[in-house]
Amino acid sequence: MKHHTHHSSRAAQRQLPPVTPMARNIYCALFAMGLALGATLVAEPVHAQESATAVTRKAYAIPAGALGETLADFAGKAGVTIQIDSAVVEGRRSPGLSGSVSVSEGFARLLAGSGLEAVERSRYIYILRTAQMESTLPAVTVTAAVAADVTSYTTRTVSIGKTDQKLKDIPQSVSVVTRQRMDDQNMTSIYDVLENVTGVVTTASPMAGKYFFARGFPITSLQYDGVPLSRQYYSQASSLTENMALYERAEVLRGAAGLWQGADSMGGAVNLVRKRGQTEKTISATVKAGSYNHYGAQLDVGGPMNESGTIRGRAVLDYDTQDSFIDFVGSKNTTLYGAIDIDLTSQTTLGLGISYEKTRATPSFAGLPRYTDGGSLNLRRGTFLGSDWNELNNQQTRVFADLTHRFNDDWRLKVGAVYMNERNDSLYSYGQGAVNRATGAGTSRIGVATDFRGEHVGLDAALSGKFQAWGRRHEVIMGANYSNYTSDDKYAIATGLGAINVFNPNPYTPKPTMASLAALSNLSTGAYDVTSKGLYGTMRLSLTDPLSLIIGGRVSWYENKYDSVSRWGAGTTLSKSSGEFTPYMGLTYAITPQWTAYGSYTEVFVPQSQRNAAQQTLDPIIGSNYELGIKGELFDQRVNTSLALFRYIHKNRAVQDIDSGLLCDGDYCSRASGKVRSQGVEAEVGGKMTSRLNLTAGYTYNTTRYLQDAANEGLIFNPQVPKHLFRTWADYRVSETVSAGLGMTTQSNTQGRDKSVVQGGYTVWNARAAYRIDPRWTLALNVNNLFDKHYYATIDRVNFGSLYGNPREVMMTLRGTF
Repeated sequence: MKHHTHHSSRAAQRQLPPVTPMARNIYCALFAMGLALGATLVAEPVHAQESATAVTRKAYAIPAGALGETLADFAGKAGVTIQIDSAVVEGRRSPGLSGSVSVSEGFARLLAGSGLEAVERSRYIYILRTAQMESTLPAVTVTAAVAADVTSYTTRTVSIGKTDQKLKDIPQSVSVVTRQRMDDQNMTSIYDVLENVTGVVTTASPMAGKYFFARGFPITSLQYDGVPLSRQYYSQASSLTENMALYERAEVLRGAAGLWQGADSMGGAVNLVRKRGQTEKTISATVKAGSYNHYGAQLDVGGPMNESGTIRGRAVLDYDTQDSFIDFVGSKNTTLYGAIDIDLTSQTTLGLGISYEKTRATPSFAGLPRYTDGGSLNLRRGTFLGSDWNELNNQQTRVFADLTHRFNDDWRLKVGAVYMNERNDSLYSYGQGAVNRATGAGTSRIGVATDFRGEHVGLDAALSGKFQAWGRRHEVIMGANYSNYTSDDKYAIATGLGAINVFNPNPYTPKPTMASLAALSNLSTGAYDVTSKGLYGTMRLSLTDPLSLIIGGRVSWYENKYDSVSRWGAGTTLSKSSGEFTPYMGLTYAITPQWTAYGSYTEVFVPQSQRNAAQQTLDPIIGSNYELGIKGELFDQRVNTSLALFRYIHKNRAVQDIDSGLLCDGDYCSRASGKVRSQGVEAEVGGKMTSRLNLTAGYTYNTTRYLQDAANEGLIFNPQVPKHLFRTWADYRVSETVSAGLGMTTQSNTQGRDKSVVQGGYTVWNARAAYRIDPRWTLALNVNNLFDKHYYATIDRVNFGSLYGNPREVMMTLRGTF
């Protein structure tokens, strides 16, 4: 048995020109001093100051309207944040206000007759709760609250950086997909969400999942309320799935995110903020029906579980069944979710959650082949090259826990944990092989059986606070996280199961078993044991009133062990790194209260598990990322906007080595490419432009090039990423009962990994119309691919991997809130 170990070295990092050895030593020393200073200051008593904002009077003119909108409008003009459960304000209205009032008086007038009250939790932060007598217990903390207006397409703050921060204070590009936008655009899966985020590109995996890219590089980890888990390790392709019924919003950071989540972070980070217990009793019921026998129902129930509201619960039941535009294909999905939040004291909250998701499907994997010259076969979009016995069974169980303690208004400790058990069983066939134009032959049937089982464990602890030093107020975050993934995978892949006539395929073939496929190919096994742990920290130093310096870094330990047995042999691949320091630096400059300019620099160090033809583990990816930009908060903080310039330079990125043959577990081996560069421009705007108009729009210009590589210098290193990508969606409330939405995605041409496989640029339009039947019920009609555009959503090689985008689809949704 062969053992291949790579130990990372400081020499590898010193190849990066921006940081000299002396500078690195100084940087590490400053970083350590900053953490020590923060640790010392957190122990010192910090005396809360009485909020002057609460009693200062100011003139306001807030028109009557939906309660959530009027509260958000008032909070924005008053310069405070109010945290709201969306279901609490759904269907309620406010009389508005006009005159000179304090913040507390203003909230009271806006909430008159609603049975609700706004309570100041800390300076500039209010929570919404049921009106109580003075003798009752203190206000409970709404840990699931969505910042600002819950009916908006943006939020005032995000939590992807371990604490609640305004988007314009983060010196990297961050997008938010809110629950309102998910409901309006009928997004139900993680794929739906990321396919609608500025700058993010998705491509279909040869199996059940999809791959995500931002700025040319992969996004391979997900955060669950800030706890990172790697979701890339499957013995065959990707089977990643996530039902968004569990989550209140998704936060997406584009660019290297190693500071918070370690090695799996080149393209960015996705933080899923789950639904929490609610302060008000609410029931949301949804039923839907659409094209291709698509039916579904969801029940979302939440509220206080005791009289004082210190125990709050949430439960979600979601069921979905659908066929597909592809013959024989369909799926059934059931998701159960429960959450409870308990205020152990007025300063300490415990959150617990559990979910179970089960999918049974008849899948179509690996798409369609092409002609040998790369040309499209122009087959029907419904063409199915699999077998009628294709089946997929996926089960996921997740357990969530977090404990938040607020020492005072300035200091907070949060500890979070996530456990996930994942099982993917499948038995299927697909077509592989390029088609000869003259004969129509060349595609054969491949049979596959899998039994994949995996367990994820993630832990994260973060201490955050503010302190006074050198006559100014600064912020610090110190933390540690740990994740482990283990798998027990079995699979069999058999070739030679007969030829397929792609122009008239026959799906009725004899059904095999894993044993019968293994008899033709041998049973293969694979077992991952991947551990990542690290210490991280940042300090935000206020240098002057408008200028802040953010310095930080992470020290990481990583080990990836993969044991495999196949007909190509047995072996163990081991990749390790210890004590690797990854620095981070950012600057923000407040040009005005609404506009902030920023710049950031971070390094990348990513150990790799891929092997070359000599069965040696590739060296780690190293590199540097730069970003400059400007961000704005407009229209009383209802709208966030940004413009960014970015450049990334990386070395040693793994690429497939076609010349190696199928020597690495039956697949092509890899080689380390030379230096690559990704650079471009990105612009985004999102939020409530007026009380009637919600809008999101984003444009990305991105080029990727090999700068130094013997075989590819000057060529595109990720041809599946379009140079131009523009997405927009707007929803306009025509009247109190009618609203209409329209959006589109347009992109330039892309190439597959075989450069002869090309998809030209295309544009897809989507639309929505909604009618509010009464204050509780809303009926909506969504139409995706409004003009029934024909295009390939994913392209890959000539022998497989071309998948059509969905044809026109219609979905009718009835949603009620009680």
